[in-house]
Amino acid sequence: MLRNALAVIFTLVLPLASAAEEIPLDPNQVSVQEASGKTVAVFSVKQLRAEFPQQTYDTRTPWTGDNEKIEYRGPLLANVLAKAGVTVAQEVKVVAFDNFVSDIRIDEIRSYNPILAVERRCNETDKASSLCPSGQEFRPISMVEKGPIFIVWPFDQLPASYVPARNSIWVFFPVILRATQ
Repeated sequence: MLRNALAVIFTLVLPLASAAEEIPLDPNQVSVQEASGKTVAVFSVKQLRAEFPQQTYDTRTPWTGDNEKIEYRGPLLANVLAKAGVTVAQEVKVVAFDNFVSDIRIDEIRSYNPILAVERRCNETDKASSLCPSGQEFRPISMVEKGPIFIVWPFDQLPASYVPARNSIWVFFPVILRATQ
């Protein structure tokens, strides 16, 4: 009986352990994968800041008010994919830390140049609460603010039909970027 119980436990637990190893557990890094699921590069927030030219977007999001803009900064998603060697793909399957999945077409990435935002501009509230010391212009994005990595698009350049139909392309805390054919 004990042997049968252990067999059932191992049958259930081993596949879960294997699946858990495939999903990165750190929202402070993003893994770039080939279509097969093989990881070809991993970039930390620190690397995304230091190893790529930084793009800023002073933009609304689908969740901000009409007159509310936030200035985000980070590398272009296309540059991150290119540095990882992902040059031929039809889509990028984005998996977030919370297991949310979004498919973003390469033509969308090329047309609208989203960024992997890793910082946002300091505002007066940040300065008053010591989140931003004097002279600091940008600060990390907290998980409450959809960070530490957030795929941000230039909202006003997107077609009107994208809101709300394509809101899923604004991915909070992406951890996997998988090229798909």
